[in-house]
Amino acid sequence: MTTVLLFALLLSCLCLQIDIAQSYVIDGSTSSSIISRFHNVQWKLFMTIDQTAPPPVVPTDDNNNNAYDDNFASIATGSKLGLPLDVQFTSGACTDFGMNNEALLLGNNAPTATSSILSLQPLNEPKFVTLSGQQSVKVTPGAYACQISDPETKQFFFRFFLDFPEGATRNDVTLPAERVYFMSSCWIKDDHMIAKARKWKDEFQSSLTLLNTEIEELKKDDTVGLVARSRRFPQYVELLKQRRKLTTQIEMLQERFPLERPLMSGPNGTLFLKDGVVAVKREFGGRTRYHWIGTFSFKDFMDGDDEKEEEEVTRS
Repeated sequence: MTTVLLFALLLSCLCLQIDIAQSYVIDGSTSSSIISRFHNVQWKLFMTIDQTAPPPVVPTDDNNNNAYDDNFASIATGSKLGLPLDVQFTSGACTDFGMNNEALLLGNNAPTATSSILSLQPLNEPKFVTLSGQQSVKVTPGAYACQISDPETKQFFFRFFLDFPEGATRNDVTLPAERVYFMSSCWIKDDHMIAKARKWKDEFQSSLTLLNTEIEELKKDDTVGLVARSRRFPQYVELLKQRRKLTTQIEMLQERFPLERPLMSGPNGTLFLKDGVVAVKREFGGRTRYHWIGTFSFKDFMDGDDEKEEEEVTRS
């Protein structure tokens, strides 16, 4: 038991000395350093709408107060609307005043900081099939931007929107006739980034397993007397502290690195979450809410004249 305890404490202490922020260092911490990698890239996306959006205008009660509650949240539907969408992330600045003031794209920037908001052009009208035959969905230009999410791990929010002025309906699922927002995350690709993070997580998990074993042995050991138990209590408390620290380290790794979600290689040395969220915007009580109405996935992209095939990042 003593050997296990010492080994667990030693291993956990070694793990806790790893400074994640200092161990992962890459160039380019500003939004401009990554958004330039998407200039003039054409990308095939696939949208899946499977949630009913809340009404555009939130109802009010008899006292003219907003009556928003869970009844007006997004509701899952029994059907799905799948739309293949081709877009081009241009290098040109967005010149539309309303688009340049979209809070989702501005992030923490001031409302006048529009230089990082660029134009997004649709390249097709998505089509889907109903009992009435093939239907086309009208889509008009939008905008896109990147905002730094975690300066220490160089994670970026990747967000864009397009307008669907006529919407679309298939069975009981509807794409609202309005502006639709797309949300994902990306990184500047580092071949060793994910491998390092997974190695740290494995070490933390191994230490945590050993600590849990030792804690359980201390809790169920009935062979020692009351005095011996009281002397071992500080040891028990120290193990609990080490477990809390290791749990925090694991949670931090999972939050900062995409260890549990599928990844794919993007254009010009970038790394993306393969799937993202599709949402609509609603105003309520002076606050802006984005309601999930579906998901989207990145497919093939074309960088310049060369078409890149989707590349899955294999897990080690």
